[in-house]
Amino acid sequence: STVSGEVTDMKCYLASGASGPDHAKCAKACAKAGQPIGLLTANGDLYLLAIGEDKSQYETLKELAGENVEVSGKVSAKNGMNLLVVGTAKKSGS
Repeated sequence: STVSGEVTDMKCYLASGASGPDHAKCAKACAKAGQPIGLLTANGDLYLLAIGEDKSQYETLKELAGENVEVSGKVSAKNGMNLLVVGTAKKSGS
């Protein structure tokens, strides 16, 4: 599956709803510090992002925190939580 949305740091988003361009600098810092990252779609779906076979693709997403991306990988859901295991990742429009 391919999912498009904004890379967000889960801590700030779930605690206070922080996202978007104004939060990008903080999101990048949180992601680099090891906070879990997620993908927030335009319709409000939230996916926890998990490291797949190619760890570099997940690392790329940390650098793109606060930006819009397209992520392809395996999607699953349990108890209302969505998971996306990162296969490939790229900035939207690239």
